[in-house]
Amino acid sequence: MAFFHLLRQAPRPLAFGALHSFGSAFGQTFLIALFVPFISQSLGLNETGFANIYAGITIASAVALPFIGRMIDRVDMLRYSLIVMVFLAAGCFVMSAAGNVIVLIGGLFMLRFAGQGLMSHVSMTSIARYFDRNRGRALAIAAFGFPMAEAVMPVIFLALIAALGWRGAYIAAGIVILLVMMPLAAWLVRGNRNFRAVPTAEPSPETPPENTFPNANAVTNSIDAAKPNDKHHSGHPKLFKSAYIWLSLPMLAGQPLVLTALFFHQAVIANQKGIDLGWFAAGFTLFAITSVIGAFGSGPLIDKLGARKLFPYHLLPLMMGVIVLALTETAQIIPVYMALAGLSTGFATTLRTAIVPELVPIAEIGSVRSSLTAIMVLASSAGPPIYGWLFAASVHLPTILLATVIGMGVATLLSWLAERPGFYVPPGIENRQLA
Repeated sequence: MAFFHLLRQAPRPLAFGALHSFGSAFGQTFLIALFVPFISQSLGLNETGFANIYAGITIASAVALPFIGRMIDRVDMLRYSLIVMVFLAAGCFVMSAAGNVIVLIGGLFMLRFAGQGLMSHVSMTSIARYFDRNRGRALAIAAFGFPMAEAVMPVIFLALIAALGWRGAYIAAGIVILLVMMPLAAWLVRGNRNFRAVPTAEPSPETPPENTFPNANAVTNSIDAAKPNDKHHSGHPKLFKSAYIWLSLPMLAGQPLVLTALFFHQAVIANQKGIDLGWFAAGFTLFAITSVIGAFGSGPLIDKLGARKLFPYHLLPLMMGVIVLALTETAQIIPVYMALAGLSTGFATTLRTAIVPELVPIAEIGSVRSSLTAIMVLASSAGPPIYGWLFAASVHLPTILLATVIGMGVATLLSWLAERPGFYVPPGIENRQLA
């Protein structure tokens, strides 16, 4: 019922967040992968060549994200959103016109950077900044756009490719972004000055749950001036100078590194276990369902206990899933493994954003989150080659999987140690009420 109450209380901001998480699909691997065979055939690329290009672009996107991502703390939220969508639509049009590798690289970078990077960044940062006491639930609702896109986008784009060709499908995508998504985003939050405003101060205790800004004057001044508050925008957040973040980074990187690697090499895993690859394909439906359950289940827990208390434990379902995958050989274990991986993914989706406002002032959420996201993107790009080298070296699959579990266990322990007293005290927000 709390979710429905929150939806009635602030439907448009939540829809704005979900719209951007849904729209991030244009730059996500699961959608771009549908185009790979057609692009490779059209441009004369083999799969290895495309994979190398894609990995390089993903790394470049991660490196660029902190520099552009931090601007979300200095620019009107709607203006930032519309600029990102224009860039994303331009990426679709560039992809449709790709006649050589150089243009392809430019188009892919625009899609990855604006889609996977900035659209997700707008979704999660805007919601984390606007909501306070109900932040966990709000992030879960906004994050629903991710699995919803995974469920419907592939079917839609396969139909578009069949009807219009891969170039026509990208043209259609760019038109939809410009003529549907941008006007919808503007309609949702154009009149909400609190949601759009540049944050200039921490909220007072009497601030309403859905509003993180202390008063209308602060909102007006921040929009008119569109300048960061010098008190908060130090450029060197205290968080990155603490032992806490260095102990927590393996936990942040663990889920994207491991899951990207395991999903990328699922054909190798299926072959070594003698399991039909169709079991993995079918498992993705269950993965999507449990990721939604994990996200919505974590929301109330975050609002009640706080993200920091929950964060050290969110890899436990994935660890259990990988143990099951390592120790059994039957096809029936694949749904169990995928379901447990989905739970961790759902928890991670909300926790990795909800934890940021508990660590830094409101005015630094965008800057810090973009830096942490860049680290996770780099981890996801490193996973497939690391595991590929292990497979090439003929390391046994159970050994690789059990080593993965040990690595995640170490990351969990380090994250738990980071929460011990004295490692990090958030600047100026120690007494904020988060539940």
